[in-house]
Amino acid sequence: MNPIRLIVSDLDGTLLSADHTLPSSAATAIREYISRGGCFTLATGRPFITARPIIQQLGLDLPVILCNGAVVARANGTLLERCGIPLASLYDLLSAAKLSGLDILLFCGDEVLTLARNINIAAYERKEGVPCSLLRLHEIRKCGTEIEKAILLGPVEQSRRLFAEFVDRSSALHSSIAAFQSEDNYLELVPGQVSKGTALQQIAASLEIPLEQVMAIGNQLNDLPMLEAAGIGVAVANSPAELKQAADYVCEASYSEGVLEAMEHYIDAVDRRFQNYIEKLEV
Repeated sequence: MNPIRLIVSDLDGTLLSADHTLPSSAATAIREYISRGGCFTLATGRPFITARPIIQQLGLDLPVILCNGAVVARANGTLLERCGIPLASLYDLLSAAKLSGLDILLFCGDEVLTLARNINIAAYERKEGVPCSLLRLHEIRKCGTEIEKAILLGPVEQSRRLFAEFVDRSSALHSSIAAFQSEDNYLELVPGQVSKGTALQQIAASLEIPLEQVMAIGNQLNDLPMLEAAGIGVAVANSPAELKQAADYVCEASYSEGVLEAMEHYIDAVDRRFQNYIEKLEV
């Protein structure tokens, strides 16, 4: 078994508990792993502004993957890589989504924009601890801004149908925008050339760590590219069947307990085998 030198974990639904907080047991285990020379970082759909508290709690110093791979930033928030979507190019889709009753979140740097305020947006603000700014739909048509990602918030099948209709009408956008489900009611739109998997490969290469010595842990289909890219792909128990089928290891535990289980299975087990080997040599 190859030693795991780099662990890349999703946040919501994976490392964080069901109430979107970081358990102290997980934070302690990760800091211990880092103190022993291991590398650990995050790959999340969150922007830096809402990922920053977790980065600080863990004391990370490696680059982190944000906005489902559209952004790679240093742990202090300094941008290393950024890909964007011209906001004006999404006007027809966002107009149709708003008309159909879907809520919309738009991510631009440290700002989160929305097209309407309601209880769903208020719930998002409470969960993420960030206020959303109101943007009028008509302002999008001639907007020159690029966004890192958009979220269609509501029934995912409805969002997928609207997105499919949108790209069918605009073949130029078919490969320039990718759609991932990141939560039960989130369809996230990101630049087509990015994913958590491509960003993971960039970080591993910069650290000169072979992919076979990387473990990626997730719980949703937006995590699939990084599970496929890593040497060991792990799905926590609260993952959909499609992700579990693609994983090298499926945890019995959910959320952060699953992350700790995977670390025990792949990290501590290797350490114990190495220690036993050393003890045999000494005898």
